[in-house]
Formats: sequence, structure tokens, C-alpha cells
Amino acid sequence: MKVAQIGLGAIGSIFARHLLRAQVDLVVFDKSPDRGNAAGRDGARVAPTIADAVGDVDYLLVSLPDPDANRAVMHGLEGAIACVKTGAAILDLSTIDPDTAVANEAAAKVRRVHYLEAPVSGGEPMSAGTDGALNANVTFMAGGEAAAFEAAMPLMTILGKHYLHLGPVGTGATVKLISNYIAGLHNLVAAEAFALGRAAGITIDTMLNTFAHTDANSYWLFNYFAPRIKAGNFEPGFSIDLQYKDLRLCEDIARRHKVPMPLNGLALQVYQMLRGSGRGGKDLVEAANLMSEMSGLPRY
Repeated sequence: MKVAQIGLGAIGSIFARHLLRAQVDLVVFDKSPDRGNAAGRDGARVAPTIADAVGDVDYLLVSLPDPDANRAVMHGLEGAIACVKTGAAILDLSTIDPDTAVANEAAAKVRRVHYLEAPVSGGEPMSAGTDGALNANVTFMAGGEAAAFEAAMPLMTILGKHYLHLGPVGTGATVKLISNYIAGLHNLVAAEAFALGRAAGITIDTMLNTFAHTDANSYWLFNYFAPRIKAGNFEPGFSIDLQYKDLRLCEDIARRHKVPMPLNGLALQVYQMLRGSGRGGKDLVEAANLMSEMSGLPRY
């Protein structure tokens, strides 16, 4: 199996290692030489250009942080869609907006290339965020034609556990952004609530031991938020910058469909406060420290 991968960030680098362990013939491209060289040390061939990476492969895996980065890689005369061979399958794991996904599929069809947008999320126990990628049990939220879904299945079975074909292209992006909206608000609710509990003299363990048996129990609380605040681990994970980006994209979808989302607006302001204080690269659970600081409490 010949595979090219573009994008070796927090999630992409993990997926590259899974592919290499599966003995895939892997060539990678990333604009960061350090990331490319790290994959090279693991056994991948490092391509100097996108065209060199994708020209002779059967599958292309794309894992990029935002729509701008995705469009820059996918389109143009030297872009991935133009340079990949006819009949190849593109599995795009980037969290992007639906319009970008639709444009990617349209360009791929002209080249007779399969395109599936399938952003991922963790949902298994203790497998949220990058932990799900590490454990190879992520969920794929796929949008595209049935033939593209089947064509991309060999890659998805290496990288994850749940493969959900949700509908036409753009559906995966929409559902992923809604999912990240819910998780992002859960995060801020927990950050505020635990600040209140600490200010009232209630320990973290008391709250967690109680909430495990009340209607405050949630996947986010016990599989992501609690382990990180107890360990004092605020390195991503899933960064504040990416959470902010996803809430902004979610707001764009809401505006298009005339759906009021006042809580999304409040969440954007809080995450922007974190970004404005130089914490955009931290994990989104850093919001718990912001709430603590604003309440006159020590950091976790």
C-alpha cells in the first residue's frame, strides 16, 4: 500500500506512526522541516514538495489545522489534487468548513479521484483528543460519496475504530464542528464549576467522586478535563487556538442557517481571552486556570 501524508501536527504525526507500524510504504510532506525529519527518523520518506509526495501513491491522507492551510495544500497547479494520480483516494481528516470540503470534492471529481472528508474525534474511554489517536480508536465523521467511503476504508481501519458515513460531502465537517462546540462548552462549564467549588472549600476529589454519581457526569469531565487538572497537564491535547477556530467556523454555519447560538458567542470571548493572554497554544483545559485566576485561586 503506497500512501502519502500531508500534515504532521499533533494528530498527523501519531497517524504517521500508525501507518509505519502497519508496514505502509509512506511518504510525507509538511512545511515544517522538523516535523518531516521526525517522520523520516521513524521510517517515512520525506518529500521536498507536495507533487513529489503524492504523484505515485494510491492513497493520500491529509491532516491540516484549518481551512486556509487545507486550501493552500489541496488546490493550484502544484496542489495535491492536481498532482495525485487518477483513481487515487484522498482521506481528508482536517477539521474544515463544509464549503472547503465541497470545493475539494468538486476538484477531485474533475481528476477522477475519490475524496472523503472525515474529521475525527475520540469517544472511547480515556481516549479523547490525541489520546484517541494514540490508541487508534478514533471515530471518523465522513462526508462524501459511498464509493469514496469504501475507497478510504483501508486507511481508516488502520487509524481508528468507528467509521460513520454521515451523508454527502460537507456533512462530516458540520457534525465535527457541532461536536467540538459541545465539548468546548462542556470545558468552560467545568472550568467555572470547579472554580466555584474550590472557592467554597470543596476539594477536587470530593467533587469528582460526587459527580461520578450525579447528572453532572459526562464523558468530557471524566475522560479529558479531570485527568488533566489532576495531573496539572495543560499541554495539547487540543489547543485553545484550534477550539477557537472551530467555534468560529460553527458560528459561520449557524449564521448561514439563521440559528441563534448565544452561548457560542460567550465561549468565543472566553477562548479569545485565553489567546489574548498568550495561551493559545495551551490545551483548552487551561480555561480552568483562567477561571481560578479570575477567582483569586491558585492554578491547578
